[in-house]
Amino acid sequence: MTRRLRWRLTTPIALTITAALAAGCSAGADAGADAGAEDSAATIKIGTLYSVTGPAANVGDKMRKGTELAVEQINQRGGIDGRKIEWKFYDPAGDTSTAVTQTRKLLTDDKVDAIVGGGSSSGIALAMGQLTASAKKLFVATEGARAIVQPETEHPLTFKATFNDTVVMQKIIEFWKAKGVTNVALLPDTSGFGQSALEVAEKELPAAGLKLAVASFDPGTGDFTPLLTKLGAGKPQAYLAWTTDSSGVTFLKNARTVVTDGAALIQHSFGFVDDRYMKQAGDAGVGTVLSSPKLPVADLLPDSDPQKKTIGEFAAAYEAKYHEQPNVYAGQAYDALMLAAEAIGKAKSTDGPLAAKALETLGEHVGVTGVFRYSAQDHSGLGTDGVEMIKWDGERFVLAG
Repeated sequence: MTRRLRWRLTTPIALTITAALAAGCSAGADAGADAGAEDSAATIKIGTLYSVTGPAANVGDKMRKGTELAVEQINQRGGIDGRKIEWKFYDPAGDTSTAVTQTRKLLTDDKVDAIVGGGSSSGIALAMGQLTASAKKLFVATEGARAIVQPETEHPLTFKATFNDTVVMQKIIEFWKAKGVTNVALLPDTSGFGQSALEVAEKELPAAGLKLAVASFDPGTGDFTPLLTKLGAGKPQAYLAWTTDSSGVTFLKNARTVVTDGAALIQHSFGFVDDRYMKQAGDAGVGTVLSSPKLPVADLLPDSDPQKKTIGEFAAAYEAKYHEQPNVYAGQAYDALMLAAEAIGKAKSTDGPLAAKALETLGEHVGVTGVFRYSAQDHSGLGTDGVEMIKWDGERFVLAG
């Protein structure tokens, strides 16, 4: 079997790149982008923030492309109830204050009907959610921290197209138990994403009978040796880093040097599932275990898997348009836009509360990231059935087993 991830489809998706959409790809922090521009009375305006420059660029660039692809496909098939999507895009470059300014611009100047995408950072998404709630607009975030949507009673118009870290942690615990792991070291970064996971771990691991040691780190950390050395004194059987920051590569390199127990698992969470990171780590990345949506290993799944066809079609369309393979960030952004469009279509309205109610009663939506089952009590909508434990074998991601 070829080492490169390949997709075999009986009916390839034909793509036509319009000049209007191509013009909407500007990533400038101060410049908006229009995709599928139409007369405003005949369009549905959707705004998006992704950090395609700055420290989160490795995440944001694929997110932008996933959303752009979804906009194009929806517009090609006639839009939402005959109304094309007019897409406005801004790049906050990882800065929360910039993102707040841009969100206000989307809401007041651009007069968008909904916002999809939370700036490629949980902290940014949390700030954006306050503004969208005040404006009574539907907001579908693409970031990870569960506080973006929980408690749902306080975020009635905000949804996520990513797993809650509680779900991911539960899947990891299942994996550890199957491997006989009882002693764990967690290294979460100090961002909202990392600290949200820490809160979950401090609840879930003791309840599962697992011993937990913790060492938080600042994004951009250049040496994990002191933290790993300190944690190593407790002889953990698994070291789990929780970050989307590129310093996670340094964690891998340092762990392979400092951790002398060859049987200990070196792990990353679902925020680090990117072959670019693994390749940067070189030999230190080989054998790294990660929790992940199914996209990176979809070709290894049985044909009976409900997501396999959806993922294959998305991957084929993405590769045809961008001449590169998609990653999980692109998939969750694609899902977010598709979910927002489906909600507006079902509600037959861009009214925020009506669209939110439509999402809560949508039933099952088979997406790239998972099978979404939103409800009034769950605005993430994803369960452990969408999470796979995978590992990097030096060339690609494979099932961890």
